[in-house]
Amino acid sequence: MKKDRLISLKEEYKNIINYNTKIKNNLSYVRLALFFSIIAFGIWVGFQQGIIIALLCVVSVAFIAVSIIHRKYYKIVDDSNYKLTIINGYLSRFDDSYKRSSDKGIDLKKDTFVEADLDLFGSQSLYAYLSFAKTPYGRSFLAEALRGNLIEQKDLIKRQNAISELASDLDKTISIEAEALKFNSINDHKKISSLENAFNLLSNEIKFNPFYLLINVFMILALILTIVLAILDILNPYFPLIVIFCSFFISKLIYKDADSLGGSIKQINTIFYGYNYLLDSIQKTDFNSELLNEYKDKILKLNSKSIKSFKIISGLLNSRNNIIFQVIFNGICMLDGILIYIYTIWQSKYENDFKNAIIAIGHVEELLSLATIEIVKENTTLPIICNEFSFDNIRHPLITEEKCVPNSFEFAGTNIITGSNMSGKTTFMRSIGVNYLLYLAGSNVCATSFKAPIAKLFTSMKVVDDVNNNISTFYGEILRVKDICIYIKENKPMIVLVDEIFKGTNTKDRITGATAFVQKLVDANIKAIITTHDSELCSIKGVSNFYFLEHYENDKIAFDYQIRKGISTTRNAIYLLKMAGVIEE
Repeated sequence: MKKDRLISLKEEYKNIINYNTKIKNNLSYVRLALFFSIIAFGIWVGFQQGIIIALLCVVSVAFIAVSIIHRKYYKIVDDSNYKLTIINGYLSRFDDSYKRSSDKGIDLKKDTFVEADLDLFGSQSLYAYLSFAKTPYGRSFLAEALRGNLIEQKDLIKRQNAISELASDLDKTISIEAEALKFNSINDHKKISSLENAFNLLSNEIKFNPFYLLINVFMILALILTIVLAILDILNPYFPLIVIFCSFFISKLIYKDADSLGGSIKQINTIFYGYNYLLDSIQKTDFNSELLNEYKDKILKLNSKSIKSFKIISGLLNSRNNIIFQVIFNGICMLDGILIYIYTIWQSKYENDFKNAIIAIGHVEELLSLATIEIVKENTTLPIICNEFSFDNIRHPLITEEKCVPNSFEFAGTNIITGSNMSGKTTFMRSIGVNYLLYLAGSNVCATSFKAPIAKLFTSMKVVDDVNNNISTFYGEILRVKDICIYIKENKPMIVLVDEIFKGTNTKDRITGATAFVQKLVDANIKAIITTHDSELCSIKGVSNFYFLEHYENDKIAFDYQIRKGISTTRNAIYLLKMAGVIEE
Protein backbone atom coordinates (compact mmCIF):
# COMPACT_ATOMS: atom_id res chain seq x y z
CA MET A 1 0.00 0.00 0.00
CA LYS A 2 1.38 3.37 -1.03
CA LYS A 3 -0.20 5.12 1.93
CA ASP A 4 1.53 2.70 4.32
CA ARG A 5 4.85 3.41 2.59
CA LEU A 6 4.36 7.14 3.11
CA ILE A 7 3.32 6.65 6.75
CA SER A 8 6.42 4.54 7.29
CA LEU A 9 8.58 7.29 5.76
CA LYS A 10 6.86 9.84 7.97
CA GLU A 11 7.72 7.85 11.11
CA GLU A 12 11.28 7.42 9.85
CA TYR A 13 11.75 11.17 9.46
CA LYS A 14 10.10 11.82 12.81
CA ASN A 15 12.66 9.54 14.45
CA ILE A 16 15.47 11.30 12.59
CA ILE A 17 14.16 14.67 13.78
CA ASN A 18 13.76 13.55 17.40
CA TYR A 19 17.19 11.88 17.54
CA ASN A 20 19.06 14.78 15.97
CA THR A 21 17.08 17.39 17.91
CA LYS A 22 18.30 15.84 21.17
CA ILE A 23 21.92 15.97 19.97
CA LYS A 24 21.42 19.54 18.68
CA ASN A 25 19.97 20.66 22.03
CA ASN A 26 22.77 19.01 24.00
CA LEU A 27 25.32 20.69 21.75
CA SER A 28 23.58 24.01 22.40
CA TYR A 29 24.12 23.56 26.14
CA VAL A 30 27.76 22.61 25.58
CA ARG A 31 28.29 25.58 23.30
CA LEU A 32 26.70 27.90 25.86
CA ALA A 33 28.94 26.49 28.61
CA LEU A 34 32.01 26.94 26.42
CA PHE A 35 30.99 30.50 25.60
CA PHE A 36 30.78 31.43 29.29
CA SER A 37 34.06 29.58 29.87
CA ILE A 38 35.73 31.75 27.24
CA ILE A 39 34.45 34.86 29.01
CA ALA A 40 35.64 33.53 32.41
CA PHE A 41 39.06 32.57 31.08
CA GLY A 42 39.29 35.90 29.29
CA ILE A 43 38.74 37.74 32.56
CA TRP A 44 41.21 35.43 34.29
CA VAL A 45 43.83 36.15 31.64
CA GLY A 46 43.74 39.75 32.80
CA PHE A 47 45.09 38.59 36.15
CA GLN A 48 47.07 35.45 35.30
CA GLN A 49 49.49 34.29 32.63
CA GLY A 50 50.83 31.04 31.17
CA ILE A 51 48.54 28.05 31.37
CA ILE A 52 45.41 30.20 31.54
CA ILE A 53 46.13 31.58 28.05
CA ALA A 54 46.55 28.02 26.79
CA LEU A 55 43.24 27.00 28.40
CA LEU A 56 41.55 30.01 26.81
CA CYS A 57 42.82 28.93 23.39
CA VAL A 58 41.67 25.33 23.94
CA VAL A 59 38.21 26.40 25.06
CA SER A 60 37.92 28.81 22.12
CA VAL A 61 38.85 26.08 19.64
CA ALA A 62 36.37 23.73 21.33
CA PHE A 63 33.65 26.38 21.08
CA ILE A 64 34.26 26.80 17.36
CA ALA A 65 34.29 23.00 16.82
CA VAL A 66 31.06 22.50 18.79
CA SER A 67 29.43 25.36 16.87
CA ILE A 68 30.31 23.71 13.55
CA ILE A 69 28.95 20.32 14.73
CA HIS A 70 25.85 22.01 16.14
CA ARG A 71 25.24 23.66 12.76
CA LYS A 72 25.47 20.25 11.09
CA TYR A 73 22.77 18.75 13.33
CA TYR A 74 20.66 21.87 13.04
CA LYS A 75 20.71 21.42 9.24
CA ILE A 76 19.76 17.74 9.56
CA VAL A 77 16.76 18.63 11.72
CA ASP A 78 15.80 21.54 9.46
CA ASP A 79 16.03 19.47 6.27
CA SER A 80 14.12 16.59 7.85
CA ASN A 81 11.31 18.92 8.90
CA TYR A 82 10.95 20.12 5.31
CA LYS A 83 10.87 16.50 4.11
CA LEU A 84 8.26 15.66 6.75
CA THR A 85 6.11 18.53 5.45
CA ILE A 86 6.33 17.08 1.92
CA ILE A 87 5.30 13.62 3.16
CA ASN A 88 2.36 15.14 5.03
CA GLY A 89 1.45 16.83 1.77
CA TYR A 90 1.28 13.46 0.03
CA LEU A 91 -0.74 11.95 2.87
CA SER A 92 -3.21 14.85 2.67
CA ARG A 93 -4.16 13.58 -0.80
CA PHE A 94 -5.69 10.48 0.79
CA ASP A 95 -8.24 12.35 2.91
CA ASP A 96 -8.69 15.48 0.75
CA SER A 97 -7.26 17.74 3.47
CA TYR A 98 -4.88 19.13 0.81
CA LYS A 99 -7.75 21.36 -0.36
CA ARG A 100 -7.28 23.65 2.66
CA SER A 101 -3.64 24.53 2.10
CA SER A 102 -2.56 23.56 -1.41
CA ASP A 103 -1.58 25.94 -4.19
CA LYS A 104 -4.79 26.38 -6.18
CA GLY A 105 -3.15 27.97 -9.22
CA ILE A 106 -5.88 30.60 -9.63
CA ASP A 107 -3.35 33.12 -10.96
CA LEU A 108 -2.38 30.68 -13.74
CA LYS A 109 -5.85 30.35 -15.27
CA LYS A 110 -6.35 31.22 -18.92
CA ASP A 111 -10.11 30.66 -18.91
CA THR A 112 -10.09 28.03 -21.64
CA PHE A 113 -13.03 25.66 -22.12
CA VAL A 114 -11.01 22.62 -21.02
CA GLU A 115 -9.88 24.40 -17.83
CA ALA A 116 -13.45 25.12 -16.77
CA ASP A 117 -14.94 21.79 -17.84
CA LEU A 118 -12.35 19.60 -16.14
CA ASP A 119 -11.68 21.76 -13.05
CA LEU A 120 -7.99 22.31 -13.75
CA PHE A 121 -7.62 25.21 -11.30
CA GLY A 122 -9.24 26.11 -8.00
CA SER A 123 -9.64 24.65 -4.52
CA GLN A 124 -10.90 21.27 -5.78
CA SER A 125 -8.84 21.06 -8.95
CA LEU A 126 -6.37 18.80 -10.68
CA TYR A 127 -3.65 21.43 -10.31
CA ALA A 128 -4.22 21.72 -6.55
CA TYR A 129 -4.07 17.92 -6.22
CA LEU A 130 -0.83 17.55 -8.16
CA SER A 131 1.19 20.64 -7.41
CA PHE A 132 4.31 20.52 -5.26
CA ALA A 133 5.97 23.20 -7.42
CA LYS A 134 7.19 26.31 -5.59
CA THR A 135 9.20 28.31 -8.12
CA PRO A 136 7.39 30.58 -10.61
CA TYR A 137 8.50 28.55 -13.62
CA GLY A 138 7.67 25.26 -11.90
CA ARG A 139 4.09 26.41 -11.27
CA SER A 140 3.72 27.83 -14.78
CA PHE A 141 5.11 24.75 -16.53
CA LEU A 142 2.82 22.45 -14.54
CA ALA A 143 -0.22 24.56 -15.45
CA GLU A 144 0.78 24.49 -19.12
CA ALA A 145 1.36 20.73 -19.06
CA LEU A 146 -2.23 20.19 -17.86
CA ARG A 147 -3.76 22.11 -20.76
CA GLY A 148 -3.44 19.21 -23.18
CA ASN A 149 -0.74 20.62 -25.43
CA LEU A 150 0.34 18.24 -28.17
CA ILE A 151 3.92 17.00 -28.38
CA GLU A 152 5.80 14.44 -30.46
CA GLN A 153 5.57 10.80 -29.40
CA LYS A 154 9.30 10.57 -28.68
CA ASP A 155 9.06 13.61 -26.37
CA LEU A 156 6.03 12.15 -24.60
CA ILE A 157 7.93 8.91 -23.97
CA LYS A 158 10.85 10.91 -22.53
CA ARG A 159 8.45 12.64 -20.16
CA GLN A 160 6.88 9.34 -19.14
CA ASN A 161 10.29 7.86 -18.32
CA ALA A 162 11.34 10.90 -16.29
CA ILE A 163 8.12 11.05 -14.28
CA SER A 164 8.19 7.30 -13.63
CA GLU A 165 11.76 7.58 -12.31
CA LEU A 166 10.79 10.35 -9.89
CA ALA A 167 7.72 8.45 -8.71
CA SER A 168 9.69 5.25 -8.11
CA ASP A 169 12.43 6.93 -6.05
CA LEU A 170 10.65 8.68 -3.20
CA ASP A 171 13.82 9.67 -1.36
CA LYS A 172 15.10 11.49 -4.43
CA THR A 173 11.76 13.18 -5.10
CA ILE A 174 11.15 14.23 -1.49
CA SER A 175 14.68 15.63 -1.16
CA ILE A 176 14.30 17.93 -4.17
CA GLU A 177 10.78 18.99 -3.19
CA ALA A 178 12.01 19.77 0.33
CA GLU A 179 14.60 22.16 -1.11
CA ALA A 180 11.85 23.76 -3.21
CA LEU A 181 9.81 24.20 -0.04
CA LYS A 182 12.81 25.81 1.65
CA PHE A 183 13.14 28.15 -1.34
CA ASN A 184 9.47 29.07 -0.96
CA SER A 185 9.75 29.66 2.78
CA ILE A 186 12.46 32.31 2.40
CA ASN A 187 10.96 34.06 -0.61
CA ASP A 188 7.89 36.11 -1.24
CA HIS A 189 5.39 34.65 -3.71
CA LYS A 190 7.22 35.58 -6.90
CA LYS A 191 5.69 35.60 -10.36
CA ILE A 192 6.93 34.79 -13.83
CA SER A 193 6.81 38.51 -14.67
CA SER A 194 9.37 39.15 -11.91
CA LEU A 195 11.67 36.47 -13.29
CA GLU A 196 11.32 37.77 -16.83
CA ASN A 197 12.15 41.24 -15.57
CA ALA A 198 15.25 39.87 -13.85
CA PHE A 199 16.30 38.09 -17.05
CA ASN A 200 15.89 41.35 -18.96
CA LEU A 201 18.07 43.09 -16.41
CA LEU A 202 20.68 40.36 -16.81
CA SER A 203 20.62 40.95 -20.57
CA ASN A 204 20.95 44.72 -20.36
CA GLU A 205 23.73 45.89 -22.64
CA ILE A 206 26.38 47.64 -20.59
CA LYS A 207 28.20 50.34 -22.55
CA PHE A 208 31.82 50.01 -21.55
CA ASN A 209 35.02 51.05 -23.24
CA PRO A 210 37.93 48.85 -22.07
CA PHE A 211 40.38 51.67 -22.88
CA TYR A 212 38.89 53.57 -19.95
CA LEU A 213 40.78 51.13 -17.74
CA LEU A 214 43.97 52.89 -18.84
CA ILE A 215 42.67 55.89 -16.90
CA ASN A 216 42.32 53.60 -13.88
CA VAL A 217 45.92 52.50 -14.25
CA PHE A 218 47.11 56.09 -14.72
CA MET A 219 45.27 57.34 -11.59
CA ILE A 220 46.52 54.40 -9.48
CA LEU A 221 50.11 55.11 -10.57
CA ALA A 222 49.57 58.83 -9.88
CA LEU A 223 48.35 58.02 -6.37
CA ILE A 224 51.31 55.74 -5.67
CA LEU A 225 53.72 58.37 -7.00
CA THR A 226 52.25 61.19 -4.90
CA ILE A 227 52.31 58.98 -1.78
CA VAL A 228 56.00 58.16 -2.35
CA LEU A 229 56.86 61.81 -3.04
CA ALA A 230 54.89 62.87 0.05
CA ILE A 231 56.82 60.36 2.18
CA LEU A 232 60.08 61.83 0.77
CA ASP A 233 58.82 65.35 1.66
CA ILE A 234 59.03 66.35 -2.00
CA LEU A 235 55.25 66.95 -2.24
CA ASN A 236 52.75 68.26 0.24
CA PRO A 237 50.95 65.37 2.07
CA TYR A 238 47.65 66.72 0.75
CA PHE A 239 48.52 65.76 -2.84
CA PRO A 240 47.54 62.05 -2.44
CA LEU A 241 44.13 63.22 -1.12
CA ILE A 242 43.73 65.49 -4.14
CA VAL A 243 44.44 62.51 -6.44
CA ILE A 244 41.90 60.39 -4.54
CA PHE A 245 39.15 63.00 -4.96
CA CYS A 246 40.06 63.51 -8.62
CA SER A 247 39.81 59.75 -9.19
CA PHE A 248 36.44 59.69 -7.46
CA PHE A 249 34.98 62.45 -9.64
CA ILE A 250 36.46 61.04 -12.86
CA SER A 251 34.98 57.63 -11.96
CA LYS A 252 31.53 59.18 -11.43
CA LEU A 253 31.87 60.97 -14.78
CA ILE A 254 32.96 58.13 -17.08
CA TYR A 255 31.35 55.14 -15.29
CA LYS A 256 27.76 56.40 -15.11
CA ASP A 257 26.34 52.92 -15.74
CA ALA A 258 27.62 51.73 -12.36
CA ASP A 259 24.64 53.24 -10.54
CA SER A 260 22.02 51.58 -12.77
CA LEU A 261 23.99 48.32 -12.77
CA GLY A 262 24.07 48.33 -8.98
CA GLY A 263 20.28 48.80 -8.87
CA SER A 264 19.73 46.02 -11.41
CA ILE A 265 21.97 43.58 -9.56
CA LYS A 266 20.08 44.28 -6.33
CA GLN A 267 16.77 43.40 -8.04
CA ILE A 268 18.28 40.29 -9.62
CA ASN A 269 19.61 39.13 -6.25
CA THR A 270 16.17 39.59 -4.71
CA ILE A 271 14.42 37.57 -7.43
CA PHE A 272 16.96 34.73 -7.53
CA TYR A 273 17.52 34.51 -3.78
CA GLY A 274 17.17 30.94 -2.52
CA TYR A 275 17.64 29.14 -5.84
CA ASN A 276 21.02 27.88 -4.62
CA TYR A 277 19.27 25.22 -2.50
CA LEU A 278 17.53 23.75 -5.52
CA LEU A 279 20.62 24.09 -7.69
CA ASP A 280 22.75 22.16 -5.19
CA SER A 281 20.11 19.48 -4.66
CA ILE A 282 19.60 18.73 -8.37
CA GLN A 283 23.30 18.95 -9.18
CA LYS A 284 24.04 16.29 -6.55
CA THR A 285 21.22 13.95 -7.65
CA ASP A 286 21.90 11.06 -10.02
CA PHE A 287 19.26 10.56 -12.69
CA ASN A 288 18.73 7.72 -15.14
CA SER A 289 16.16 9.14 -17.56
CA GLU A 290 17.23 11.13 -20.59
CA LEU A 291 15.01 14.15 -19.95
CA LEU A 292 16.05 14.63 -16.32
CA ASN A 293 19.70 14.44 -17.32
CA GLU A 294 19.10 17.06 -20.01
CA TYR A 295 17.74 19.42 -17.37
CA LYS A 296 20.53 18.51 -14.96
CA ASP A 297 23.16 19.32 -17.61
CA LYS A 298 21.68 22.81 -17.97
CA ILE A 299 21.77 23.24 -14.21
CA LEU A 300 25.35 21.94 -13.97
CA LYS A 301 26.52 24.64 -16.39
CA LEU A 302 25.68 27.16 -13.70
CA ASN A 303 28.66 26.01 -11.66
CA SER A 304 29.79 27.18 -8.25
CA LYS A 305 32.39 29.48 -9.82
CA SER A 306 29.78 31.44 -11.76
CA ILE A 307 27.50 31.75 -8.71
CA LYS A 308 30.32 32.79 -6.36
CA SER A 309 31.66 35.36 -8.81
CA PHE A 310 28.16 36.80 -9.25
CA LYS A 311 27.77 37.07 -5.47
CA ILE A 312 31.12 38.87 -5.16
CA ILE A 313 30.30 41.31 -7.96
CA SER A 314 26.81 41.97 -6.59
CA GLY A 315 28.17 42.38 -3.07
CA LEU A 316 30.70 44.99 -4.17
CA LEU A 317 28.13 46.79 -6.32
CA ASN A 318 25.66 46.88 -3.42
CA SER A 319 28.41 48.29 -1.19
CA ARG A 320 28.44 51.35 -3.43
CA ASN A 321 25.36 52.53 -1.56
CA ASN A 322 27.80 53.59 1.16
CA ILE A 323 29.27 56.96 0.15
CA ILE A 324 32.41 56.39 2.22
CA PHE A 325 33.01 53.11 0.37
CA GLN A 326 32.54 54.91 -2.96
CA VAL A 327 34.94 57.73 -2.11
CA ILE A 328 37.65 55.43 -0.79
CA PHE A 329 37.60 52.68 -3.42
CA ASN A 330 36.74 54.85 -6.42
CA GLY A 331 39.36 57.29 -5.19
CA ILE A 332 42.04 54.63 -4.81
CA CYS A 333 41.43 52.44 -7.87
CA MET A 334 38.25 53.74 -9.60
CA LEU A 335 36.53 50.49 -8.59
CA ASP A 336 33.32 51.25 -10.54
CA GLY A 337 35.14 50.76 -13.83
CA ILE A 338 36.72 47.51 -12.68
CA LEU A 339 33.36 46.16 -11.49
CA ILE A 340 31.61 47.06 -14.75
CA TYR A 341 34.39 45.39 -16.74
CA ILE A 342 34.26 42.23 -14.62
CA TYR A 343 30.45 42.12 -14.89
CA THR A 344 30.56 42.38 -18.70
CA ILE A 345 32.92 39.39 -18.73
CA TRP A 346 30.59 37.45 -16.38
CA GLN A 347 27.60 38.44 -18.50
CA SER A 348 29.15 37.13 -21.72
CA LYS A 349 30.12 33.82 -20.07
CA TYR A 350 27.25 32.97 -17.76
CA GLU A 351 24.12 35.00 -18.61
CA ASN A 352 22.48 32.27 -20.72
CA ASP A 353 23.57 29.54 -18.28
CA PHE A 354 21.89 31.46 -15.48
CA LYS A 355 18.60 31.72 -17.36
CA ASN A 356 18.67 28.13 -18.60
CA ALA A 357 19.35 26.77 -15.11
CA ILE A 358 16.40 28.63 -13.56
CA ILE A 359 14.10 27.44 -16.35
CA ALA A 360 15.42 23.85 -16.04
CA ILE A 361 14.63 23.89 -12.30
CA GLY A 362 11.06 24.80 -13.21
CA HIS A 363 10.82 21.84 -15.58
CA VAL A 364 12.13 19.45 -12.92
CA GLU A 365 9.48 20.77 -10.50
CA GLU A 366 6.83 20.28 -13.17
CA LEU A 367 7.81 16.60 -13.56
CA LEU A 368 7.97 16.13 -9.79
CA SER A 369 4.38 17.34 -9.45
CA LEU A 370 3.18 15.09 -12.28
CA ALA A 371 4.65 12.13 -10.40
CA THR A 372 2.08 12.71 -7.62
CA ILE A 373 -0.52 10.43 -9.22
CA GLU A 374 1.81 7.44 -9.24
CA ILE A 375 3.03 8.19 -5.71
CA VAL A 376 -0.36 8.37 -3.99
CA LYS A 377 -2.75 6.31 -6.13
CA GLU A 378 -2.90 2.52 -5.83
CA ASN A 379 -4.49 1.82 -9.21
CA THR A 380 -2.43 3.57 -11.86
CA THR A 381 -0.80 2.59 -15.12
CA LEU A 382 1.64 4.03 -17.61
CA PRO A 383 -0.38 4.72 -20.79
CA ILE A 384 0.48 3.07 -24.09
CA ILE A 385 0.69 5.41 -27.07
CA CYS A 386 -1.20 4.00 -30.06
CA ASN A 387 -4.08 4.73 -32.45
CA GLU A 388 -6.54 2.76 -30.31
CA PHE A 389 -8.36 4.55 -27.49
CA SER A 390 -9.45 2.18 -24.73
CA PHE A 391 -9.04 1.78 -21.00
CA ASP A 392 -9.90 -0.55 -18.15
CA ASN A 393 -11.12 0.48 -14.69
CA ILE A 394 -10.71 4.21 -15.17
CA ARG A 395 -11.25 6.42 -12.12
CA HIS A 396 -11.41 10.15 -11.55
CA PRO A 397 -8.18 11.19 -9.76
CA LEU A 398 -9.96 13.71 -7.53
CA ILE A 399 -12.37 11.10 -6.11
CA THR A 400 -10.92 8.83 -3.42
CA GLU A 401 -10.31 5.36 -4.76
CA GLU A 402 -12.58 3.74 -2.16
CA LYS A 403 -15.56 5.81 -3.33
CA CYS A 404 -14.88 5.91 -7.07
CA VAL A 405 -16.56 3.27 -9.25
CA PRO A 406 -14.21 2.19 -12.08
CA ASN A 407 -15.40 1.76 -15.66
CA SER A 408 -13.91 0.23 -18.79
CA PHE A 409 -14.54 1.46 -22.30
CA GLU A 410 -13.29 1.25 -25.87
CA PHE A 411 -13.91 4.08 -28.28
CA ALA A 412 -15.47 3.01 -31.56
CA GLY A 413 -15.91 6.30 -33.37
CA THR A 414 -18.71 8.47 -31.99
CA ASN A 415 -20.57 7.25 -28.90
CA ILE A 416 -23.91 8.38 -27.49
CA ILE A 417 -24.45 7.91 -23.74
CA THR A 418 -27.94 8.13 -22.29
CA GLY A 419 -29.15 7.65 -18.75
CA SER A 420 -31.13 9.22 -15.97
CA ASN A 421 -30.02 12.18 -13.88
CA MET A 422 -27.16 11.57 -11.42
CA SER A 423 -26.47 8.13 -12.90
CA GLY A 424 -22.80 8.91 -13.62
CA LYS A 425 -22.65 10.15 -17.24
CA THR A 426 -20.86 13.43 -16.53
CA THR A 427 -18.43 12.00 -13.95
CA PHE A 428 -17.51 9.22 -16.39
CA MET A 429 -16.80 11.74 -19.13
CA ARG A 430 -14.76 13.98 -16.83
CA SER A 431 -12.79 10.95 -15.69
CA ILE A 432 -11.85 10.35 -19.32
CA GLY A 433 -10.98 14.01 -19.90
CA VAL A 434 -8.83 14.45 -16.77
CA ASN A 435 -6.95 11.20 -17.31
CA TYR A 436 -6.40 12.08 -20.96
CA LEU A 437 -4.78 15.38 -19.92
CA LEU A 438 -2.54 13.45 -17.50
CA TYR A 439 -1.63 11.13 -20.37
CA LEU A 440 -0.65 14.05 -22.64
CA ALA A 441 1.44 15.48 -19.78
CA GLY A 442 3.41 12.22 -19.45
CA SER A 443 1.93 11.13 -16.12
CA ASN A 444 0.51 7.82 -15.05
CA VAL A 445 -3.28 7.68 -15.24
CA CYS A 446 -5.90 6.32 -12.85
CA ALA A 447 -6.74 3.07 -14.64
CA THR A 448 -5.45 -0.49 -14.82
CA SER A 449 -4.76 -0.14 -18.55
CA PHE A 450 -4.87 2.85 -20.89
CA LYS A 451 -4.21 3.05 -24.61
CA ALA A 452 -4.64 6.32 -26.48
CA PRO A 453 -3.47 8.37 -29.45
CA ILE A 454 -1.88 11.79 -29.19
CA ALA A 455 -4.83 13.97 -30.13
CA LYS A 456 -6.37 17.37 -29.43
CA LEU A 457 -8.96 17.27 -26.64
CA PHE A 458 -12.19 19.28 -27.02
CA THR A 459 -14.79 19.53 -24.25
CA SER A 460 -18.19 21.13 -23.73
CA MET A 461 -19.51 20.47 -20.23
CA LYS A 462 -19.78 23.40 -17.83
CA VAL A 463 -21.32 25.91 -20.21
CA VAL A 464 -22.73 28.99 -18.47
CA ASP A 465 -24.07 32.29 -19.73
CA ASP A 466 -21.90 35.42 -19.75
CA VAL A 467 -23.97 38.51 -18.96
CA ASN A 468 -21.06 40.90 -19.42
CA ASN A 469 -20.41 39.70 -22.98
CA ASN A 470 -24.09 39.10 -23.82
CA ILE A 471 -23.56 35.36 -24.32
CA SER A 472 -26.41 32.98 -23.45
CA THR A 473 -25.86 29.37 -22.41
CA PHE A 474 -26.96 28.14 -25.81
CA TYR A 475 -24.66 30.53 -27.66
CA GLY A 476 -21.84 29.48 -25.35
CA GLU A 477 -22.42 25.89 -26.47
CA ILE A 478 -22.42 26.99 -30.11
CA LEU A 479 -19.01 28.67 -29.66
CA ARG A 480 -17.53 25.43 -28.35
CA VAL A 481 -19.09 23.30 -31.07
CA LYS A 482 -17.86 25.81 -33.65
CA ASP A 483 -14.25 25.24 -32.52
CA ILE A 484 -14.76 21.49 -32.90
CA CYS A 485 -16.21 21.82 -36.41
CA ILE A 486 -13.30 24.02 -37.51
CA TYR A 487 -10.76 21.51 -36.21
CA ILE A 488 -12.55 18.62 -37.95
CA LYS A 489 -11.67 20.28 -41.28
CA GLU A 490 -7.96 20.07 -40.42
CA ASN A 491 -8.23 16.28 -40.50
CA LYS A 492 -6.09 15.86 -37.38
CA PRO A 493 -6.60 13.42 -34.49
CA MET A 494 -9.06 14.73 -31.91
CA ILE A 495 -11.05 13.59 -28.89
CA VAL A 496 -14.46 15.19 -28.29
CA LEU A 497 -16.42 15.11 -25.02
CA VAL A 498 -19.78 16.92 -24.98
CA ASP A 499 -22.14 16.76 -22.01
CA GLU A 500 -25.90 17.29 -22.46
CA ILE A 501 -25.55 18.69 -25.97
CA PHE A 502 -27.41 21.95 -26.66
CA LYS A 503 -29.24 21.79 -23.33
CA GLY A 504 -29.68 25.57 -23.49
CA THR A 505 -32.39 25.54 -26.15
CA ASN A 506 -35.78 23.99 -26.89
CA THR A 507 -36.27 20.30 -27.68
CA LYS A 508 -36.92 20.63 -31.42
CA ASP A 509 -33.95 22.90 -32.13
CA ARG A 510 -31.74 20.87 -29.78
CA ILE A 511 -32.42 17.60 -31.60
CA THR A 512 -32.01 19.20 -35.03
CA GLY A 513 -28.69 20.84 -34.11
CA ALA A 514 -27.38 17.85 -32.19
CA THR A 515 -28.22 15.47 -35.04
CA ALA A 516 -26.29 17.60 -37.53
CA PHE A 517 -23.30 17.88 -35.20
CA VAL A 518 -23.18 14.18 -34.36
CA GLN A 519 -23.40 13.34 -38.07
CA LYS A 520 -20.32 15.50 -38.69
CA LEU A 521 -18.43 13.55 -36.01
CA VAL A 522 -19.54 10.21 -37.47
CA ASP A 523 -18.62 11.18 -41.03
CA ALA A 524 -15.14 12.28 -39.92
CA ASN A 525 -14.72 9.14 -37.77
CA ILE A 526 -13.99 11.23 -34.67
CA LYS A 527 -13.50 9.55 -31.31
CA ALA A 528 -16.24 11.24 -29.31
CA ILE A 529 -18.69 10.87 -26.45
CA ILE A 530 -21.96 12.80 -26.44
CA THR A 531 -24.31 12.55 -23.46
CA THR A 532 -27.97 13.35 -23.97
CA HIS A 533 -31.53 12.79 -22.75
CA ASP A 534 -32.76 12.78 -26.34
CA SER A 535 -33.13 9.17 -27.49
CA GLU A 536 -33.53 10.41 -31.08
CA LEU A 537 -29.75 10.80 -31.32
CA CYS A 538 -29.29 7.09 -30.59
CA SER A 539 -30.73 6.18 -33.99
CA ILE A 540 -28.15 8.12 -36.01
CA LYS A 541 -26.39 5.71 -38.31
CA GLY A 542 -22.80 5.02 -37.27
CA VAL A 543 -23.05 5.85 -33.56
CA SER A 544 -22.48 3.39 -30.71
CA ASN A 545 -24.91 3.54 -27.81
CA PHE A 546 -24.19 3.21 -24.09
CA TYR A 547 -26.13 4.09 -20.97
CA PHE A 548 -26.10 4.37 -17.19
CA LEU A 549 -28.91 2.93 -15.10
CA GLU A 550 -30.64 3.72 -11.82
CA HIS A 551 -32.54 1.29 -9.60
CA TYR A 552 -34.72 1.52 -6.52
CA GLU A 553 -34.15 0.07 -3.07
CA ASN A 554 -36.94 0.44 -0.50
CA ASP A 555 -38.55 3.14 -2.64
CA LYS A 556 -35.29 5.07 -2.74
CA ILE A 557 -33.28 5.79 -5.87
CA ALA A 558 -29.82 4.22 -6.13
CA PHE A 559 -27.08 4.02 -8.75
CA ASP A 560 -24.28 1.56 -9.53
CA TYR A 561 -22.46 4.05 -11.86
CA GLN A 562 -21.58 1.29 -14.32
CA ILE A 563 -21.67 1.94 -18.05
CA ARG A 564 -23.62 -0.52 -20.18
CA LYS A 565 -23.99 -1.06 -23.89
CA GLY A 566 -27.38 -0.03 -25.24
CA ILE A 567 -29.95 2.74 -24.82
CA SER A 568 -31.49 3.91 -21.55
CA THR A 569 -35.21 3.28 -21.22
CA THR A 570 -35.74 4.83 -17.79
CA ARG A 571 -36.16 8.33 -16.38
CA ASN A 572 -35.99 9.65 -12.85
CA ALA A 573 -36.74 13.38 -13.18
CA ILE A 574 -40.34 12.99 -11.87
CA TYR A 575 -39.11 10.98 -8.90
CA LEU A 576 -36.50 13.64 -8.05
CA LEU A 577 -39.10 16.40 -8.36
CA LYS A 578 -41.35 14.51 -5.95
CA MET A 579 -38.47 14.14 -3.52
CA ALA A 580 -37.96 17.91 -3.68
CA GLY A 581 -41.65 18.52 -3.00
CA VAL A 582 -42.24 20.18 -6.37
CA ILE A 583 -44.72 17.49 -7.43
CA GLU A 584 -47.16 16.13 -4.89
CA GLU A 585 -47.56 12.37 -4.44
